[in-house]
Amino acid sequence: MGSTANFLGVLTDLEFLERHHPSNTKADKEGENAPVRTPQVSDGEPFFEFAAIYKAIHAAQGQFVMVELGGGYAARSVDAYQALQRMNPMPAQLVVVEAEPTHFEWVKRHMKANHIDPLAHWLINAAVSIDSNPLLFMRGEGLFYNGIVSAGEINTLVEDIIGRGSSDQVLKNLMTGGRCGMYIPYNSAAGEDFFDYEFVSAMPLTDILAPLSQVDLIDIDIQGAENIVILPAMAMLNQRVKRIHIGTHSDDIHKGLWELFFEHEWICDFDYGPEGQHDTPWGQFETMDGILHFCNPRL
Repeated sequence: MGSTANFLGVLTDLEFLERHHPSNTKADKEGENAPVRTPQVSDGEPFFEFAAIYKAIHAAQGQFVMVELGGGYAARSVDAYQALQRMNPMPAQLVVVEAEPTHFEWVKRHMKANHIDPLAHWLINAAVSIDSNPLLFMRGEGLFYNGIVSAGEINTLVEDIIGRGSSDQVLKNLMTGGRCGMYIPYNSAAGEDFFDYEFVSAMPLTDILAPLSQVDLIDIDIQGAENIVILPAMAMLNQRVKRIHIGTHSDDIHKGLWELFFEHEWICDFDYGPEGQHDTPWGQFETMDGILHFCNPRL
Protein backbone atom coordinates (compact mmCIF):
# COMPACT_ATOMS: atom_id res chain seq x y z
CA MET A 1 0.00 0.00 0.00
CA GLY A 2 2.99 2.31 0.49
CA SER A 3 3.78 5.01 3.02
CA THR A 4 3.86 8.77 3.48
CA ALA A 5 6.49 10.97 5.14
CA ASN A 6 6.17 14.03 7.36
CA PHE A 7 8.54 16.99 7.81
CA LEU A 8 10.73 14.98 10.19
CA GLY A 9 11.17 12.22 7.62
CA VAL A 10 9.01 9.83 9.67
CA LEU A 11 7.45 7.21 7.41
CA THR A 12 3.85 6.16 8.13
CA ASP A 13 2.26 3.13 6.49
CA LEU A 14 -0.84 4.19 4.55
CA GLU A 15 -2.67 1.18 5.99
CA PHE A 16 -2.63 2.97 9.36
CA LEU A 17 -4.43 5.97 7.84
CA GLU A 18 -6.86 4.20 5.51
CA ARG A 19 -9.97 4.61 7.70
CA HIS A 20 -9.19 7.30 10.27
CA HIS A 21 -6.02 8.91 11.50
CA PRO A 22 -4.64 10.17 14.80
CA SER A 23 -4.62 13.91 15.28
CA ASN A 24 -0.97 14.49 14.41
CA THR A 25 -1.19 12.75 11.01
CA LYS A 26 -3.49 14.38 8.48
CA ALA A 27 -4.62 12.77 5.25
CA ASP A 28 -2.98 14.47 2.26
CA LYS A 29 -5.70 16.16 0.21
CA GLU A 30 -3.28 17.39 -2.47
CA GLY A 31 -2.08 14.03 -3.74
CA GLU A 32 1.18 12.13 -3.60
CA ASN A 33 3.28 15.02 -4.96
CA ALA A 34 2.18 17.58 -2.37
CA PRO A 35 5.14 19.34 -0.69
CA VAL A 36 6.04 18.23 2.83
CA ARG A 37 5.66 21.15 5.26
CA THR A 38 6.01 21.83 8.96
CA PRO A 39 2.82 21.99 11.08
CA GLN A 40 1.02 25.33 11.17
CA VAL A 41 -1.28 26.86 13.78
CA SER A 42 -4.20 26.44 11.36
CA ASP A 43 -3.69 22.65 11.64
CA GLY A 44 -4.91 22.83 15.24
CA GLU A 45 -4.16 19.71 17.28
CA PRO A 46 -1.13 18.52 15.23
CA PHE A 47 0.61 21.88 15.64
CA PHE A 48 0.23 21.86 19.42
CA GLU A 49 1.29 18.21 19.70
CA PHE A 50 4.50 19.00 17.84
CA ALA A 51 4.93 22.14 19.96
CA ALA A 52 4.66 19.99 23.10
CA ILE A 53 7.29 17.61 21.73
CA TYR A 54 9.56 20.53 20.79
CA LYS A 55 9.36 22.03 24.29
CA ALA A 56 10.06 18.67 25.93
CA ILE A 57 13.04 17.62 23.82
CA HIS A 58 14.80 20.98 24.11
CA ALA A 59 14.52 20.85 27.91
CA ALA A 60 15.70 17.21 28.14
CA GLN A 61 19.10 16.38 29.62
CA GLY A 62 20.99 13.08 29.68
CA GLN A 63 18.10 10.86 28.57
CA PHE A 64 14.74 11.72 27.03
CA VAL A 65 11.81 9.77 28.50
CA MET A 66 8.34 9.92 26.93
CA VAL A 67 5.14 8.08 27.85
CA GLU A 68 2.32 7.86 25.29
CA LEU A 69 -1.04 6.71 26.66
CA GLY A 70 -3.57 5.66 24.04
CA GLY A 71 -0.64 5.31 21.70
CA GLY A 72 -2.37 4.04 18.55
CA TYR A 73 0.61 3.03 16.43
CA ALA A 74 2.99 5.29 18.46
CA ALA A 75 2.79 8.20 16.00
CA ARG A 76 3.73 10.84 18.57
CA SER A 77 6.47 8.76 20.20
CA VAL A 78 8.19 8.06 16.90
CA ASP A 79 7.91 11.72 15.89
CA ALA A 80 9.44 12.73 19.23
CA TYR A 81 12.30 10.24 18.83
CA GLN A 82 13.20 11.52 15.38
CA ALA A 83 12.89 15.17 16.43
CA LEU A 84 15.14 14.45 19.42
CA GLN A 85 17.88 12.95 17.24
CA ARG A 86 17.80 15.99 14.95
CA MET A 87 17.52 18.78 17.55
CA ASN A 88 18.98 17.51 20.83
CA PRO A 89 20.59 14.08 20.29
CA MET A 90 20.66 11.78 23.31
CA PRO A 91 19.44 8.30 24.34
CA ALA A 92 15.67 7.89 24.60
CA GLN A 93 13.25 5.67 26.51
CA LEU A 94 9.80 5.40 24.94
CA VAL A 95 6.83 3.93 26.83
CA VAL A 96 3.79 3.26 24.62
CA VAL A 97 0.52 2.00 26.13
CA GLU A 98 -2.14 0.81 23.66
CA ALA A 99 -5.06 -1.53 24.32
CA GLU A 100 -6.30 -2.28 20.78
CA PRO A 101 -4.42 -5.45 19.69
CA THR A 102 -3.95 -4.61 16.01
CA HIS A 103 -2.74 -1.11 16.77
CA PHE A 104 -0.32 -2.56 19.30
CA GLU A 105 1.25 -4.67 16.53
CA TRP A 106 1.36 -1.57 14.35
CA VAL A 107 3.47 0.14 17.05
CA LYS A 108 6.25 -2.35 16.38
CA ARG A 109 5.91 -1.97 12.60
CA HIS A 110 5.99 1.82 12.82
CA MET A 111 9.07 1.78 15.02
CA LYS A 112 10.95 -0.66 12.80
CA ALA A 113 10.06 1.31 9.66
CA ASN A 114 11.71 4.34 11.28
CA HIS A 115 14.83 2.50 12.52
CA ILE A 116 13.77 2.24 16.16
CA ASP A 117 14.23 -1.12 17.89
CA PRO A 118 10.94 -1.99 19.68
CA LEU A 119 12.86 -4.28 22.05
CA ALA A 120 14.78 -1.26 23.36
CA HIS A 121 11.59 0.40 24.59
CA TRP A 122 8.63 -0.44 26.83
CA LEU A 123 5.49 -1.39 24.89
CA ILE A 124 2.39 -2.24 26.94
CA ASN A 125 -0.68 -3.89 25.38
CA ALA A 126 -3.23 -2.69 27.94
CA ALA A 127 -5.71 0.06 28.76
CA VAL A 128 -4.86 2.75 31.31
CA SER A 129 -7.22 2.53 34.25
CA ILE A 130 -7.49 3.12 37.99
CA ASP A 131 -6.69 -0.52 38.80
CA SER A 132 -5.64 -3.79 37.15
CA ASN A 133 -9.11 -5.28 36.60
CA PRO A 134 -9.77 -6.28 32.94
CA LEU A 135 -11.95 -3.87 30.99
CA LEU A 136 -14.38 -4.23 28.10
CA PHE A 137 -12.85 -2.35 25.19
CA MET A 138 -13.94 -1.30 21.70
CA ARG A 139 -11.89 -3.20 19.10
CA GLY A 140 -11.67 -1.54 15.69
CA GLU A 141 -8.59 -1.78 13.50
CA GLY A 142 -7.65 1.53 11.88
CA LEU A 143 -10.05 3.51 14.10
CA PHE A 144 -8.46 5.85 16.60
CA TYR A 145 -11.33 6.53 18.95
CA ASN A 146 -11.45 3.04 20.45
CA GLY A 147 -12.20 3.33 24.14
CA ILE A 148 -13.22 1.67 27.37
CA VAL A 149 -16.92 0.73 27.45
CA SER A 150 -18.76 2.46 30.30
CA ALA A 151 -21.47 0.81 32.41
CA GLY A 152 -24.21 2.68 30.54
CA GLU A 153 -22.75 1.68 27.17
CA ILE A 154 -22.61 -1.95 28.30
CA ASN A 155 -26.38 -1.88 28.91
CA THR A 156 -26.99 -0.53 25.40
CA LEU A 157 -24.60 -3.09 23.93
CA VAL A 158 -26.38 -5.96 25.71
CA GLU A 159 -29.76 -4.80 24.40
CA ASP A 160 -28.34 -4.63 20.88
CA ILE A 161 -26.90 -8.15 21.09
CA ILE A 162 -30.16 -9.57 22.46
CA GLY A 163 -32.11 -7.79 19.72
CA ARG A 164 -29.93 -9.47 17.12
CA GLY A 165 -30.67 -12.89 18.59
CA SER A 166 -26.96 -13.44 19.14
CA SER A 167 -26.76 -13.59 22.91
CA ASP A 168 -25.99 -17.34 23.12
CA GLN A 169 -23.10 -17.15 20.65
CA VAL A 170 -21.70 -13.96 22.14
CA LEU A 171 -21.81 -15.43 25.65
CA LYS A 172 -19.91 -18.47 24.41
CA ASN A 173 -17.36 -16.26 22.66
CA LEU A 174 -16.84 -14.19 25.81
CA MET A 175 -16.46 -17.29 27.97
CA THR A 176 -13.91 -18.93 25.65
CA GLY A 177 -12.01 -15.96 24.24
CA GLY A 178 -13.00 -12.82 26.12
CA ARG A 179 -14.38 -11.28 22.94
CA CYS A 180 -17.92 -10.80 21.58
CA GLY A 181 -16.85 -12.08 18.17
CA MET A 182 -19.18 -9.87 16.12
CA TYR A 183 -18.89 -6.35 14.74
CA ILE A 184 -21.63 -3.97 15.86
CA PRO A 185 -22.32 -0.55 14.30
CA TYR A 186 -21.31 2.50 16.31
CA ASN A 187 -22.21 6.08 15.38
CA SER A 188 -20.03 9.07 16.23
CA ALA A 189 -18.99 12.43 14.78
CA ALA A 190 -16.77 10.45 12.41
CA GLY A 191 -19.80 8.58 11.00
CA GLU A 192 -20.80 4.93 11.33
CA ASP A 193 -18.07 2.41 12.09
CA PHE A 194 -18.11 -1.19 13.29
CA PHE A 195 -16.51 -2.43 16.50
CA ASP A 196 -16.09 -5.77 18.18
CA TYR A 197 -15.81 -5.75 21.97
CA GLU A 198 -13.31 -7.65 24.08
CA PHE A 199 -11.80 -7.73 27.54
CA VAL A 200 -8.29 -6.25 27.74
CA SER A 201 -5.66 -5.98 30.45
CA ALA A 202 -5.48 -2.75 32.41
CA MET A 203 -2.78 -0.85 34.33
CA PRO A 204 -3.00 2.16 36.64
CA LEU A 205 -0.95 5.18 35.63
CA THR A 206 1.03 4.89 38.87
CA ASP A 207 2.17 1.38 37.88
CA ILE A 208 3.26 2.63 34.46
CA LEU A 209 5.27 5.45 35.99
CA ALA A 210 6.73 3.38 38.86
CA PRO A 211 9.95 2.25 37.05
CA LEU A 212 10.63 5.78 35.71
CA SER A 213 12.46 8.22 37.98
CA GLN A 214 11.70 11.19 35.73
CA VAL A 215 9.58 11.71 32.59
CA ASP A 216 10.07 14.55 30.12
CA LEU A 217 6.66 14.26 28.45
CA ILE A 218 3.43 12.31 28.84
CA ASP A 219 1.04 12.45 25.89
CA ILE A 220 -2.51 11.32 26.75
CA ASP A 221 -5.27 10.54 24.27
CA ILE A 222 -7.51 7.95 25.92
CA GLN A 223 -10.97 8.84 24.67
CA GLY A 224 -12.72 10.27 27.71
CA ALA A 225 -10.92 8.34 30.46
CA GLU A 226 -8.28 11.02 31.03
CA ASN A 227 -9.86 12.57 34.13
CA ILE A 228 -10.43 9.13 35.70
CA VAL A 229 -6.85 7.89 35.40
CA ILE A 230 -5.01 11.14 36.13
CA LEU A 231 -6.55 12.03 39.50
CA PRO A 232 -5.22 9.00 41.48
CA ALA A 233 -1.74 9.57 40.00
CA MET A 234 -1.36 13.29 40.76
CA ALA A 235 1.14 12.84 43.60
CA MET A 236 3.45 10.82 41.35
CA LEU A 237 2.96 13.22 38.43
CA ASN A 238 4.01 16.09 40.70
CA GLN A 239 7.19 14.24 41.68
CA ARG A 240 8.32 12.76 38.36
CA VAL A 241 6.78 14.36 35.26
CA LYS A 242 8.02 17.59 33.64
CA ARG A 243 5.30 18.06 31.02
CA ILE A 244 1.93 16.53 30.21
CA HIS A 245 -0.07 17.01 27.00
CA ILE A 246 -3.73 15.93 27.09
CA GLY A 247 -6.39 15.49 24.41
CA THR A 248 -9.68 16.17 26.21
CA HIS A 249 -13.01 14.72 25.09
CA SER A 250 -15.66 16.91 26.72
CA ASP A 251 -15.99 20.41 28.13
CA ASP A 252 -16.51 19.02 31.64
CA ILE A 253 -13.35 16.89 31.47
CA HIS A 254 -11.38 19.80 30.05
CA LYS A 255 -12.49 22.19 32.80
CA GLY A 256 -12.04 19.59 35.53
CA LEU A 257 -8.48 18.79 34.47
CA TRP A 258 -7.55 22.47 34.24
CA GLU A 259 -8.79 22.98 37.79
CA LEU A 260 -7.00 19.85 39.03
CA PHE A 261 -3.61 20.90 37.64
CA PHE A 262 -4.13 24.50 38.80
CA GLU A 263 -4.79 23.18 42.30
CA HIS A 264 -1.49 21.29 42.11
CA GLU A 265 0.33 24.44 40.91
CA TRP A 266 1.22 23.33 37.40
CA ILE A 267 1.67 25.99 34.69
CA CYS A 268 -0.72 25.78 31.73
CA ASP A 269 1.00 26.45 28.38
CA PHE A 270 -1.89 25.52 26.03
CA ASP A 271 -5.62 25.65 26.82
CA TYR A 272 -8.11 25.18 23.96
CA GLY A 273 -11.45 23.47 24.54
CA PRO A 274 -12.87 20.60 22.47
CA GLU A 275 -15.07 21.04 19.40
CA GLY A 276 -14.45 24.75 19.07
CA GLN A 277 -13.21 27.53 16.82
CA HIS A 278 -10.22 29.32 18.35
CA ASP A 279 -8.73 32.70 17.50
CA THR A 280 -5.10 33.37 18.44
CA PRO A 281 -2.55 36.07 17.54
CA TRP A 282 -1.00 33.46 15.22
CA GLY A 283 -4.18 32.45 13.38
CA GLN A 284 -7.44 30.55 13.67
CA PHE A 285 -7.95 26.81 14.08
CA GLU A 286 -10.63 24.29 14.98
CA THR A 287 -10.47 21.48 17.52
CA MET A 288 -12.21 18.15 17.84
CA ASP A 289 -10.35 17.04 20.96
CA GLY A 290 -9.51 19.75 23.45
CA ILE A 291 -5.88 20.71 24.02
CA LEU A 292 -4.30 21.05 27.47
CA HIS A 293 -0.56 21.24 28.05
CA PHE A 294 0.93 21.66 31.51
CA CYS A 295 4.47 22.26 32.74
CA ASN A 296 5.59 21.16 36.21
CA PRO A 297 7.48 24.05 37.92
CA ARG A 298 8.92 21.64 40.52
CA LEU A 299 11.08 20.04 37.82
